[in-house]
Amino acid sequence: MPEGPEIHRAADNLRKALEGQIITHAECPYTTIRGQEHRFLGQEVISVKARSKAMLIHIGDDILYSHNQLYGRWTIQKVTSKERKTNRSLRIKLQTESHVACLWSATDIELLEPWEIEQHPYIARLGPDVADQDLDIGPVLEQVQNPKFGGRQLCHLLLDQSFLAGVGNYLRSEILFNAGLDPTRRLKSLTSDEQALLAEAALSTTQLAYTQKGVTVDKDLYELLREQGMSRRQARHFVFTRDGLSCHQCEGLITHTRLSGRRLDYCERCQV
Repeated sequence: MPEGPEIHRAADNLRKALEGQIITHAECPYTTIRGQEHRFLGQEVISVKARSKAMLIHIGDDILYSHNQLYGRWTIQKVTSKERKTNRSLRIKLQTESHVACLWSATDIELLEPWEIEQHPYIARLGPDVADQDLDIGPVLEQVQNPKFGGRQLCHLLLDQSFLAGVGNYLRSEILFNAGLDPTRRLKSLTSDEQALLAEAALSTTQLAYTQKGVTVDKDLYELLREQGMSRRQARHFVFTRDGLSCHQCEGLITHTRLSGRRLDYCERCQV
């Protein structure tokens, strides 16, 4: 499933192509929006924003809400480009004079009025969106210090979008490594210094993943590892998908496990 940085980058691309443009053609084959083409035609795309893993496209008087879930994907191409072949199922097509944007395979799609957004079941429960480039450390640290989350293990808590929105599987492993914290520790066990480390790691790791297109190690290290013949999958992270390989910091072996039913990788020496 795409995580917060990937959805925010998709929003950036959609914004460049659509924002301020008029919809000249629309197709709405998916059940929840079928027959609603008239609500898009001739309307201006006012804004495109990501909220955690949700996309919000404000068109005319409506907001198109979508969540990619596991298989959803937005594509953008110029009107003059040849249509690409795909096995994915079209959910919505939005066309302007210059570009065509399509959402494929997603199953969580709604048309909402602006006032409904903050009450939407997914949006309403979100914590601070750590993939939001305008977010500072304050709200993140407040969540980390919030006693209502204190009894939760970090490995489970970091996948809870009501705690920190936008964090998913690879970010969970990378954040905990960068904070130097054992995944099984409970939030209330952290010292004030460790709380600050977790908050800073959550924000900085996610922001780095946004700016570096999913890469969470330093750019120089990534390029060195690629030059040495390592695959992108194993060069892009400190611990995630690197089980059995040496830790970049201590040279111990990275450990793999599954917690909350999903992959988690960590360094037993560096994370305490």
